[in-house]
Amino acid sequence: MLKSNAHANMRNQIGSNACHRMRTEGRIPGVVYGHDIENSVIELDKRDLDTLIKSYGSNALIDLHTEGSQNLVMIKEVQRDIVSNDIIHIDFQKISYGTPIHTMVPIRLVGKGKVESSEGVVQQQMSQIEVECLPQNIPDSIDVDVSMLKPGNPLKIGDVEFAEEISIMNNGEDVIAALIKADRKIEEPEVEQLDIVTEVLFGDKDD
Repeated sequence: MLKSNAHANMRNQIGSNACHRMRTEGRIPGVVYGHDIENSVIELDKRDLDTLIKSYGSNALIDLHTEGSQNLVMIKEVQRDIVSNDIIHIDFQKISYGTPIHTMVPIRLVGKGKVESSEGVVQQQMSQIEVECLPQNIPDSIDVDVSMLKPGNPLKIGDVEFAEEISIMNNGEDVIAALIKADRKIEEPEVEQLDIVTEVLFGDKDD
């Protein structure tokens, strides 16, 4: 599990107008919360935040420094603009190494090349999986082997053996991936067939 540092400032102004002004000045509003701390409203430099998420992902452990205090946090929620996809707000949750947490982990399919052909392709039906584990045991991603997939026999959560240090919260019947038949290319009609259709549609009026 990757770990990073981030710096934030406390903010006194709240509300949509204040948040909009912050964004135009290159700062992103956010909040920090946890079961043993008071909610804190903060602001972060947009470039620093973009770099952090790009480099470490959304499941990184973060030492968040805020005006003399320091908390171990994880990103709980990121809100983005629906047009530009820019971050407009971020939530951090305080965590501790000894307390299990729930989080979403990306699924990465491996072994697709062994089963895919002109007759079938692997269709991934789950991109993330919900896990419970200690923060330091959160995987960056979970590799799932699909090399034994067969048509009509999808791979389900219950079919996969996961690491002992994580608990899977999804239903065992949830489908991760399936091997489906590839779409067949529609053959172009021959010229003679086109001529026949043309005659039927646009024949002489005397016919």
